[in-house]
Amino acid sequence: MDSMISQLCPVCGYELGFPPWKGESASDEISPCCFIQFGYDDWAKGRPEFRKEIYDAWRKNWISEGLKWRGKGQKPPHGWNPIQQLATIGTAKGENNRTRQI
Repeated sequence: MDSMISQLCPVCGYELGFPPWKGESASDEISPCCFIQFGYDDWAKGRPEFRKEIYDAWRKNWISEGLKWRGKGQKPPHGWNPIQQLATIGTAKGENNRTRQI
């Protein structure tokens, strides 16, 4: 059932092309959009239940820095829209760069 595993970045909603985690195994890949490395930045001391807090903090930081594409040596896809991308994971940028659940 690997087709049911999300391939969206849980921080920014970017379509990664791979699942960030499969069970307890991290991809060890980096989202080229927000630049989180799965299995390193979101390790959460081996406690998966704490990843959401890490993703929320990482997202808040990414938004506060202007939703910039962080991929080094990789350009964003044509027509890239970080606001629409955030909406794919149920998060939208609100006033004053705050995020809200939609």
